[in-house]
Amino acid sequence: MSLSVFDEKSIYGADYYLAGSKNEFLILEDREGRRKHYIDCMSAYASVNFGHCNPDIAPFRELRSDIAACFYPKEAEQYAQWLLGKLKAPGYELLFQVGGSMAVSTALSIGQRVREGKIAYLRGSFHGLGLDALAVTSVHKNFALQQTSLLGELEKHCIEIEPGQTDIPWETISTFIYEPVQGANGYIPLPAKWLTDTAAEARRHGVIVVSDEIQCGFYRHGHLSVSCHLGIEADVYLFSKSMTNGLYPFSAVVYRGSLKESIPGSLFLAHTFQTSSLGCFAAMAVAEYIDASRPEELCGEIEALIREHFPFELPLLRDVHLTGPTLSFEVEGVSGKSIVQQCLERGILIFTGGPAGQRIRFAPPLTIEKTNLVYAIKQLADVLTHAGAVHTL
Repeated sequence: MSLSVFDEKSIYGADYYLAGSKNEFLILEDREGRRKHYIDCMSAYASVNFGHCNPDIAPFRELRSDIAACFYPKEAEQYAQWLLGKLKAPGYELLFQVGGSMAVSTALSIGQRVREGKIAYLRGSFHGLGLDALAVTSVHKNFALQQTSLLGELEKHCIEIEPGQTDIPWETISTFIYEPVQGANGYIPLPAKWLTDTAAEARRHGVIVVSDEIQCGFYRHGHLSVSCHLGIEADVYLFSKSMTNGLYPFSAVVYRGSLKESIPGSLFLAHTFQTSSLGCFAAMAVAEYIDASRPEELCGEIEALIREHFPFELPLLRDVHLTGPTLSFEVEGVSGKSIVQQCLERGILIFTGGPAGQRIRFAPPLTIEKTNLVYAIKQLADVLTHAGAVHTL
């Protein structure tokens, strides 16, 4: 075939076209033209936390502008005020970028402009596929086309630290970047007290602290911002993905305004799509949806149903985390890929995570119908129960 197939599609062990989507459902079509509905419990890597094709998030119905270099629509300023207000971040400013990797690149560049030194990142992190973002990424680097000798040169300026590590050479470090809940590593939350203390210690040493919430923000784990919920005062917060509910690859770099005092000239990073109206319209539509809905309550309801119906006591489960509406765990004695494929046969879409793909990520959209959520949980539970029984034979 002429189409270059996305590598991770092989996890499902089948070849489908995407024929449609609505709320928690994906409609997939096989090569023979047969269609089937699947319950999406991975939310497109947290891009559609508020459901596919949400009719209440429809920013392009009456599109009045697309893109004009150097000019934003008024929604850009409205959204900046909304997000800064939600984060309760006085003294911070917002810089729009396109997609998560560009947001990470921007944050690292700000840190390097303000303070010389290495970039510290955590084992288990995933920050993107741009060269600089990949240089501070720990998991799934072997999948990246960008893993070349050029990447090796950038990695010389980075230092990997272990979650829980305390002997960190802050005097040599420019920037400390972390995910409060590590996404590609399998939805693993960092130890809250250690992270809070480490971020505070970094800032005491003048290190620029960057909270990458591109995948874990916007209520994927129960809160708009996990770091803000923990009381961590970062210098830079990064958001993307469900910031537009997957409708446009837009991102927000929320940075402490005082950082500009250490940077000569204006702080900006311009490119063709930075001022695209599409991103501004989509982000503002999500903001209005959040204000009109009850995301915290929805997170709580989903968490309660998972607690009620998921068999946490199964012996093959290891390192289980339930972070708001999101469940993750490691499976012992059976491959994560096998669990995913068995769920696919039952019409449930989940996905693997972690360096070896042994973790399972279960992340339904907040808008999922509760009966469908319970059905999906019970199907996953049944797959795990039978897998465990086979493993013990």
